[in-house]
Amino acid sequence: MQFFLRIALLLAASLVFTFSGPLNASAMDVKVKLNPNGFTSSKVCAECHTQIYSNWKDSMHSRATSDPIFRASYYEAHYKSGGKARDLCLRCHAPTTKITKEYNLDGKITSEGLTCDFCHSLKAIDMKEDFPFVLDIGTVKYGPNKKGSDAKIHTIMKSKIHTSARLCASCHEYRPNGVAVMSTYSEWQNGPYALEGIPCQRCHMPEVEGEIAIGVTADRGKKVYSHKLAGGHSVVQLKKALTLEIASVQRAGGMMTVMANVTNSGSGHRVPTGIPTRKLILHCKVTLTNGKTFMEKKVYEKVLFDKDGNELTNDADIMMGLGDSIVKDNRIYPRETRSERFTFNIPDREEASISLWVDYLYQPKVIQDMEMRVEMGRAETISHPGGNKR
Repeated sequence: MQFFLRIALLLAASLVFTFSGPLNASAMDVKVKLNPNGFTSSKVCAECHTQIYSNWKDSMHSRATSDPIFRASYYEAHYKSGGKARDLCLRCHAPTTKITKEYNLDGKITSEGLTCDFCHSLKAIDMKEDFPFVLDIGTVKYGPNKKGSDAKIHTIMKSKIHTSARLCASCHEYRPNGVAVMSTYSEWQNGPYALEGIPCQRCHMPEVEGEIAIGVTADRGKKVYSHKLAGGHSVVQLKKALTLEIASVQRAGGMMTVMANVTNSGSGHRVPTGIPTRKLILHCKVTLTNGKTFMEKKVYEKVLFDKDGNELTNDADIMMGLGDSIVKDNRIYPRETRSERFTFNIPDREEASISLWVDYLYQPKVIQDMEMRVEMGRAETISHPGGNKR
């Protein structure tokens, strides 16, 4: 049985700490204690950073180990690899395990996925290493704050990496055996947004109204960076990505030709991005007054084959690095307009309604096959008998 859910589906950016001024009594009066020798639970962070914690708790970063789609793929990969998938998968979905060795997905810290303390213990990224995260675990917390803003509870260190797209690259760029399985970072790096100095965080962690901590605001006012980290799992974020247009409708000799423009107008990387099993499907539907319909579609996707020439359609196989070659990649670049032609046999005397829309399609395994489909945009027009639209 297939389930059709209108929800959006991963990439992401990182958590960002936003202190920029001394904490006042409202935050410091809260009695909390950090773990000086290991990771502190995000529930402790929530005692002071209530709003930020609430946003993060609703994000896919907080659900990196509890998400049923991840769990289904992880257990399958773990079984197929004889346990070797553990280090590969948890490197990004629960990077704290490198230190804690707490591999139980329901463990105290591991269950928090990309927990607050992991991101704010980061002091550097080294992409040359299999585990690219350089950590300073304890009572020092890193973020894009000003120096001299130490809180009573912990020390604050200014970090350039927290406002850099390189932080996102540590998990959103994956090239096993040199095959670009996930290339979200390099798609951004080679596109117009990088040239303009617009990092991932600008779109995925925009400034919103709020307090850094209880009773604490930034020097720029009552603003914080959103920790909802909206990405492929956000319907709102998906609908920002594309613009659709019926550019023209030509009719002659019993043929109707519809020209459609699809523009990646709101995404700093290609669309779709992330794991290759995500697709965009552009539909063109013509409906006559008698109810008869005609349909065509175009699919935008990245297709991987294994060394034996078989297409890889399973997330677990793809992430385990079984891909040997990319045989198709027609995904849409940032700010690119793709013009598509649809042709139908429609009598010139017939009036026709034309609908154009794009679905974002992902079919992961969650115990059983499951289809998730989100309509990302729509355009419609009427073609009158003998009429052309330019």
